[in-house]
Amino acid sequence: MKKFNQFMILQWLVFLPLILPLSIVSGILHGVKHSISDLVEQISRDVSHPIIHEENPDSFA
Repeated sequence: MKKFNQFMILQWLVFLPLILPLSIVSGILHGVKHSISDLVEQISRDVSHPIIHEENPDSFA
């Protein structure tokens, strides 16, 4: 079995508190960006379709 490298353990202990919050914030920002782009795309698709009036016989409303 290999001996644990003490310096590597020290690096993990120092940098993990820095890396973990940054990755969480990065994931949150990526999710928000993705959700907003999907929302804008859905709104643009909904607005671009013609409005079906009630007097139209093809209306399902």
